[in-house]
Amino acid sequence: MKTIFIAPLIFLISLLFPLCADHLEDKFSPSIIQAEAKAIDKILNSTYQKREVKIPAKIDESALVRRLYLSLVGRIPTFDEINSYLSNTSVQKKSQLIEKLTKSSGYDSHMFNWWADLLRLKSRMRGGNQIQAGQLYNHWVKEQVVQNVPFDQMTYSLVTAEGYPWENGAVGYYLRDTGMPLDNMSNTAQIFLGTQMVCAQCHNHPFDKWTQMEYYKMASFTYGISTRMGQDLQKKIGQYFYQQTKGLSKTEKRKLGNSQKAQVLRKAIQEMVQPLRYGATHTGKKLNLPHDYQYEDAKPKTLVNSEPIFAQDSLNKKIENPVNAYGQWIISTNNPRFTQVISNRMWKKVFGRGIIEPVDDLRDDSESSIPELLTHLESLMVRVKYDLKEFQKILHNVEAFEREATGRELTSVEKYYFEAPILKRMSAEQLWDSIVALSIPEVDERKADSSKVEFRLANFANYQKKVEGLSEKKFVQLAKKGAKENVQINNTMNEIQLKIRDAQEADDRQAVSMLRREYGKKRNEQKSLFAGLVMGSEFDAQSLYRGAKSKTSTDTRWKGYSENLMRASEIETPAPPGHFLREFGQSDREVIENSSSESSVPQALTLLNGVFYKALFDPKSPLSRNLLKANSSEEKIKVLFLSILNRNPSPEELTQSLAMVTSSPKVPYQIPLPKKVSPEKKKKYLNSIEGKKQKLSYYNDRDFRGIAWSLMNTRQFSFIQ
Repeated sequence: MKTIFIAPLIFLISLLFPLCADHLEDKFSPSIIQAEAKAIDKILNSTYQKREVKIPAKIDESALVRRLYLSLVGRIPTFDEINSYLSNTSVQKKSQLIEKLTKSSGYDSHMFNWWADLLRLKSRMRGGNQIQAGQLYNHWVKEQVVQNVPFDQMTYSLVTAEGYPWENGAVGYYLRDTGMPLDNMSNTAQIFLGTQMVCAQCHNHPFDKWTQMEYYKMASFTYGISTRMGQDLQKKIGQYFYQQTKGLSKTEKRKLGNSQKAQVLRKAIQEMVQPLRYGATHTGKKLNLPHDYQYEDAKPKTLVNSEPIFAQDSLNKKIENPVNAYGQWIISTNNPRFTQVISNRMWKKVFGRGIIEPVDDLRDDSESSIPELLTHLESLMVRVKYDLKEFQKILHNVEAFEREATGRELTSVEKYYFEAPILKRMSAEQLWDSIVALSIPEVDERKADSSKVEFRLANFANYQKKVEGLSEKKFVQLAKKGAKENVQINNTMNEIQLKIRDAQEADDRQAVSMLRREYGKKRNEQKSLFAGLVMGSEFDAQSLYRGAKSKTSTDTRWKGYSENLMRASEIETPAPPGHFLREFGQSDREVIENSSSESSVPQALTLLNGVFYKALFDPKSPLSRNLLKANSSEEKIKVLFLSILNRNPSPEELTQSLAMVTSSPKVPYQIPLPKKVSPEKKKKYLNSIEGKKQKLSYYNDRDFRGIAWSLMNTRQFSFIQ
């Protein structure tokens, strides 16, 4: 069965069903959410009957709450959270938990990771790395997630972005592909339209209908976006110098321009303009076909007119800016793929597989496993106004989400009728975040220090304002002053470079490392010099460029815990090679959705070698504290199972575990105190005894820690069942 693109019909559907108006008005109503979930249940049940699908049994409450936490907030529930749910007697506790989780900061963290994979977010991306534009872009994406900006609005903001990163963080979308406008277009088509056109960049697509001409017509919309800023300022400075040398001959101008003094001044001007070089501006530049274009419909180097690849009537030609027209066309409900693609992506996020696979390579002959379900989801996405949080609330209330996961292997072309979610291993981020949740309290609330980014945003804006407020004459005067003061710094840097070369030839790695650090300090001094000319002599250029290392809050809740123990969304992304996250398949962010959940030998070694052992079993960790609170060996084993596997042990598991632990710890001998001892000394002595009891108890819990580590290394822990 071929895919039916129903987006153009969505408006008519909304007119045919009066209930939709109520949905728009009361879309956050619990009763409406349940009604929408039941509508999906009805479609699925009809499919089961038609296809004679065997329906799996429902999972128990423990497995359900674990699945909900992993799906909505990206980690397992804590010991207290699982107990709270199991002791809740409300018949609506599942829907109440879904509501609670989608309002939590854990949801924001998990959704940021989803966006990071989709947009290939990098803390250190090539475009604008000199000003750490990647961090500013990531910060913007996080803000959109926290504010729950609708998907269509966020898409439009990304595709039409312009300005400096501190004015509009969305320009990171183009800085990410700086110098590669054609590749950026194919990325846009893959992300938002589920269409892979990359093969048509050099020739007609060999496996799809897209031609090279169509590729270039699409790329023409955004080809005029330049990621090089500051041209207007440089042009004004050039005009100033032109006026200053107006009476000189060409020979005199050439001689003056090639002088050492002029070269030093040019470098000074470049340093002062440097922070204002990175962003996105709509230049209106046109695109021509390549010189080796080989098809008969046009000659090489012919000017290309912008035109969408489908739904041409949806393009608003009254919008003069082609980028804005392109953005409006992408998110239009008349676009046959925009709504379909995000609906299909969200379904896959929740159930582990798209209704159409692959989700980012839709074609005219792509087959939908349940066409009527996808049609319904598209209509639903429009009704919730592209609110991904609201959409996911509904999907998690669907009855099929509560059933035992399907563990059989599915081929890429095999149809699946969604009698249950697909069994899958946790993502790298889910594994990391789950282990961190066992190691520190209130894991979702521990955030990287955002004040550093906000401080830099303010400083960049201030720098821009001050530079733009300078006359050309004043700017050049400051540059001349900087050039003069930079002579000594520049000479020192040249000397260090020579020393580095000598050390490299001598294979003295320690000296090379030390000299590079010294060179970096001088470079920062140089940057501060030129930034200080604009901002003041005490200004530290670090706040414009690299800045200080992110620090966690001084909140006492995490006093004594490692600063590295934060959720994956709060640390450098992607993590460096060799990091736990990368070992377990975190995307390198080179291509779209490049993460992996495949098992490997290094992963097994990483867990067995106890990378997290110290953090997990630190006396202050939630896992250790809950162990200490338990009085009997049986209670301690239940704590371990509930904390790690989020279920109680079976009778057999309990018996086997009890056989692995030693007898109860010996209590420290307590010497009777004389009656005349002061209350202060008595209190001090009793506190000492209590401390020894806790230390001894912690020591005697070593057998339980062995059981805990065994549970951590099971497939039951790492898989979402």
